[in-house]
Amino acid sequence: MHHVTMFRRNALTGALALALLLPLGALAQDATSTAPAQADTGKAQKKPVTLQKIVVTGSLIPRVEVEGPAPVVTITGEQLKREGFTTVYEVMNSITQTGVAQTPPSWGSSSVNARQLNLRNLGSGRSLLLIDGHRVSDYPQSSGASTNFQNYNNIPTGMIDHIEILATGASSLYGSDAVAGVVNIILKKHYEGDDVQFSLGGATHGGREYGDLNLVGGRSGDRWHLVYNLEKSHRDALWGRDRPYTDSEADAGYGAYDYNARLFGWNTYPGLALTNADGNYIAPPANACGQFGNNFALRHSQTVSTTGHTVNTNDVTDHGYYCTQPALFANWVLTPGSDNTDAYVAGDYDLGGGLQLYGSAGLWKTVGTSNTELPFLYPMGGLPNGFYDATSGQVISNYFRQLTPQELGSYGNTHDREQNWDLRAGLRGSFMDDRFNWDFMLGQNKYIVHEYYTGLNEQGMFDFFFGPQQGTTTVNGETLPVYALNSQRFWNPITPAQYQSFGVSGENTAVSELDQATLNVNTDELFNLWAGPVGFAAVLEAVHQSFQLSPDPRGNDTHFGDPFQDYITGGGTRNRISLGSELRMPLTSQVTWTLSGRLDKYRDASAADVARTWGSSLEWRPYEGLLLRGGYGTNFHAPDMQYIYKNPSVSQVGIYSDYFQCIQAGDRTCNATQHSTYFQSYLAGGPTLNNETGHSWTYGFVWQIPGVQGLSVSADYWHIGIDNGIVNVGQDDILKDEAGCRTGLNVDGSPYIAHGLGSSYCRSVIANVKRDANGNITAVYSGPINESQLYVSGIDASLAYTKPTEHWGNFSLSIDYTDNLSYKERRLQSDPLENTRYDRVASRVRGTANWQGNRWSVTVYGERAGSIRANNYDGCEILDNGIKPDLGDPDCVVYKGRIRPWIVWSGSVGYRFSDKMNLRFGVTNIFDNKGEIPYYAGGFEFIPTLQGANYNGREVLMTVNYKLD
Repeated sequence: MHHVTMFRRNALTGALALALLLPLGALAQDATSTAPAQADTGKAQKKPVTLQKIVVTGSLIPRVEVEGPAPVVTITGEQLKREGFTTVYEVMNSITQTGVAQTPPSWGSSSVNARQLNLRNLGSGRSLLLIDGHRVSDYPQSSGASTNFQNYNNIPTGMIDHIEILATGASSLYGSDAVAGVVNIILKKHYEGDDVQFSLGGATHGGREYGDLNLVGGRSGDRWHLVYNLEKSHRDALWGRDRPYTDSEADAGYGAYDYNARLFGWNTYPGLALTNADGNYIAPPANACGQFGNNFALRHSQTVSTTGHTVNTNDVTDHGYYCTQPALFANWVLTPGSDNTDAYVAGDYDLGGGLQLYGSAGLWKTVGTSNTELPFLYPMGGLPNGFYDATSGQVISNYFRQLTPQELGSYGNTHDREQNWDLRAGLRGSFMDDRFNWDFMLGQNKYIVHEYYTGLNEQGMFDFFFGPQQGTTTVNGETLPVYALNSQRFWNPITPAQYQSFGVSGENTAVSELDQATLNVNTDELFNLWAGPVGFAAVLEAVHQSFQLSPDPRGNDTHFGDPFQDYITGGGTRNRISLGSELRMPLTSQVTWTLSGRLDKYRDASAADVARTWGSSLEWRPYEGLLLRGGYGTNFHAPDMQYIYKNPSVSQVGIYSDYFQCIQAGDRTCNATQHSTYFQSYLAGGPTLNNETGHSWTYGFVWQIPGVQGLSVSADYWHIGIDNGIVNVGQDDILKDEAGCRTGLNVDGSPYIAHGLGSSYCRSVIANVKRDANGNITAVYSGPINESQLYVSGIDASLAYTKPTEHWGNFSLSIDYTDNLSYKERRLQSDPLENTRYDRVASRVRGTANWQGNRWSVTVYGERAGSIRANNYDGCEILDNGIKPDLGDPDCVVYKGRIRPWIVWSGSVGYRFSDKMNLRFGVTNIFDNKGEIPYYAGGFEFIPTLQGANYNGREVLMTVNYKLD
């Protein structure tokens, strides 16, 4: 096997070197012939223009028409920059067909340096990313420790010619993953001269400073072309301390304040805390909290009792004093930072006889910076808890000691160092008098992530602050171990040198790889029918995929753990052979029928085996300028390799919502809080998983309005369905369902109807939550199943208008609109299939207006994400005293609050000084819109990110372009 792999790589390397070096070798030979060729340009322009047939995403057959049987959105590289975007992810997240994927700042995110695309709200693993029509490897780390996805954050923008987005199923053409659609990023192919671009900017409220230096160049001769790109960019992270209005738990919406918080203030997270046998705090020494600067503050913990809906303000329980963290989220990341160094070169050489050799090589290096919480000591499972402290003479039932940046000597950030390279070499040509085109390509894509982090050594911290066990003693008839708190160390700042005596750091490594060979054959004239020529295309693919998760070998125990105390391992391979074809037949001079089919054969540890898909579409052009179109197809998504090969992972969880206990206590908010007890969360893979299967259809029109030159409108209805879907029944879902299955209630007091009480699912979910004799959770087991169904539908509409003038420049306007009409999902056949479209953004609009003069250019860009249901929607409004009644209670007023639409306007102004130099100044989010904290929001993050809202605020960017030759 090793020799086969080496042969494959050596063959690819040799072919690539040949493809790239032939143009370089011809550079000297053809240098003198370039100028005469340019001198003849004027004569060439006088020849009759023949429209070039091209392959557009959504079909494998070349065609003249830009619009085809399925709607395709196109965004140019220049448009991306004019609208103020600096990454592919930013522009892709702005299109109306997307929802919001997992956000990197989320506590415990396993892919902090990556950005995912959530096309049609079907999830990041159900859309396909192509670069120049070819697949790329998955991001090595998983989304939510379970699913695969492609990363949109590391693609260099300097080489992008345009992006094509097909937002409907296309598995009969592209295979697995193309359920929600396909994104095809087309890179520049031909470029003359060298251009340098320099950009500088940042957020006006601080943070997110940005710089980019980009070189794009190219050379060509009679028989060869070479294009290259070097890009270096930097983006500062945005931290909680940069946005003080959201750096504390107390910044929660007032609706999340219960009666205790309204009387005594939010009971913020501890920084230094000891509790006695009664569960009350042992008071810290005088001025202890203040010695840590702004990190800690003295907090008095008090609670009151209630009788019905009355707060007994005279019945106050004093729980003592502790040092709290008034700004817990100050050092948590809101948007990660990044440093990117990218290089790309591509070339082709005409061998003669209709043959062309081509190749490309790209290397993208990224360093991402993030953080959530610095190391802290707590009673992790395996550490002493419930012991006698000889120093204070008291029994210690809980303890917490947060370390600060000053004590570490740094912020202890996590740095993800990534390398992604892509190598391709191919040969293309034609035969049968140029009627048939063929293209054979070999490619290799490899993605490596090294994650360096500040780890946790809980045993080392405990030993440092409490020392070794000093025997046992009996307290109230119970034998307890004896330790002696080192008060000087616990209640006072330690030095970085002392921290180094127990501090640890770690490295997690993840690798994914994709080797592929592809043969494409196409023709626009297979044979002639009564109405014209028949087009045909076929594709044959052979693909080898692999991945390996290699966390720090020290594992996850009391002596060592990563910041989230995860330990995710696994790895495996997958081989695939695929054969697909497409046939386009004119039925009349106005009607064209397209039929496609594909077979994918898998070899891996899952039950995927063989997937067969087909598609069919019709185009009717009743007269010039009007296209009526529609299509239907079947789709599939092979089980993610992370699902199949991931070993059971274990993580320690202390911040969570225990819905069962909340229902018993009448807590209708049940925010995730720090508990005094921790549990083990077990997440396993699913080697018996099968393919997700589904279908999709679209129908609509494109109309160039008669009498108004340059004006066109389009509208398409779309529907995508997934059966046998793979869903990861996560830890939080398990806890919600366990509570409902045990009590018959939801946490808001409404009846639990998601699953039948006593059903097999309820019996299973109750068994998957382990509790001790006191009702505390000790373990939760979760994993994927092939059970869900998901159906989404909606309408896309667009308007485009261009108006060239003789003296006033050129005007253009484009508006895109999506209305997500339905989102219906159920996990089991017994579950109700309800439309929950308003739990997400139901409608989105984006629009761009551009004016291009002789020297000046102006672009105005806007986007709007519709309102969504606010936190606590359909729950009872909280009373003025902080008590929240149950549904059905006479005092209950059902809350119907909504989050207002998220609207952002941006713009740029450009000026061309000469043919060599131009400058652009842009402002993103002109009106400084920032995500607002909803009334019932509590916990990190506060703002409603489902709309794309963020903390960035207004940002400015200046870009200078200079043409070297």
